[in-house]
Amino acid sequence: MEKHDLWIVSDEIHCDLIRQGLRHIPMGRVMPDYPKLITCMSASKTFNMAGLMFSDIIIRDASERARFSRRDKIAGMLNPLSIAAHQAAYEQGADWLDQLRDYLDANFRYTADFLAARLPEAVFRIPEATYLAWVDLSKCLPDVDDLPGFFANEAGVLLEGGNSLFVGNAEGYVRLNLAMPRSILETGMERIADAVERHRSGL
Repeated sequence: MEKHDLWIVSDEIHCDLIRQGLRHIPMGRVMPDYPKLITCMSASKTFNMAGLMFSDIIIRDASERARFSRRDKIAGMLNPLSIAAHQAAYEQGADWLDQLRDYLDANFRYTADFLAARLPEAVFRIPEATYLAWVDLSKCLPDVDDLPGFFANEAGVLLEGGNSLFVGNAEGYVRLNLAMPRSILETGMERIADAVERHRSGL
């Protein structure tokens, strides 16, 4: 990247939700002197505070930082409640976050074990961070084009997936949010598997 003088925008908003035992290495440490680095962070994902509309965008290059400030109509508009909430989360939320990460790790293990047992053709790997599971169901439902629609109508489960979700090479994939009580996750996964099995048996 440095060779081609490219701008790098590093979205690290999920960095606090890393699996237990792993360590996040920010791009700023990997490239400590590279001027064309922009890092985006927030406590909003980790502490469920997206409604407070607060984030950190670290732009090293002074001229680009000034240009961003001129063009972004809300840059520099600081809500005191948002600042206080984010400060409290970072300064006093460590124990809560540690427990959250333990719970998420267990939800990911449950999901991996469930898929291996009930939908062995599904392709899934536990990610190093985040609360989102990215699952390839293309071999489970090769004749279904609209996976979100299928699971909404046939399983009563709302999820995201397919090429309409962020990327253009996601055919056959779904994204599951695992940030929920285990009982709800278990119910949702059972419904997903049951719907797949009914469809494949022609019922």
